[in-house]
Amino acid sequence: MVFVCIGSKNPSKVEGVKRAFQAFFKEVDVMGCAVETGLPPQPIGIDVIMEGARIRGEKALKCHSSCDYGVGVEAGFIRLGEDFYDVQIAYVVDREGRSSYGLSPAFPIPRKFVELILKGVFRELEEVVDHHYGTRDIGEKGGFIKLLTRGVVLREDLVYYSVITALIPFINRDVYT
Repeated sequence: MVFVCIGSKNPSKVEGVKRAFQAFFKEVDVMGCAVETGLPPQPIGIDVIMEGARIRGEKALKCHSSCDYGVGVEAGFIRLGEDFYDVQIAYVVDREGRSSYGLSPAFPIPRKFVELILKGVFRELEEVVDHHYGTRDIGEKGGFIKLLTRGVVLREDLVYYSVITALIPFINRDVYT
């Protein structure tokens, strides 16, 4: 049995992490832990997103004495050219201190949504999306990607891929030393 502690209680994150670990480990038990990162509500820039994921993962590993792995997943904006893209970054750390990052596919955020956050009208993407679409807590219910793809891709899927890619060094220890 592998016990995975996640630095969030967000159901989309918990489900994506669970699915990723189940792809490689026979028996998996997961537990979400509420943690604070001390970072802004809307991380912007790859370094800030990575830092949020790392903080979440390291705090998650300490939230229960039985944790084999701590996982942090942070979503945020990265700038590519003139546009901003949303990406999920996962950080996986084990009891021995081995760690790795992984990234999800990224998708473009409407410029007007980014401008509202940068101007301080809204604190984070979820607030803008909930206001615009009339949803509530969309980040916990499939995410903005669910709305944009008409249900084809869910936030859980993006979390899944970010964790899968973070697990690569763990499941290929012979080539990652």
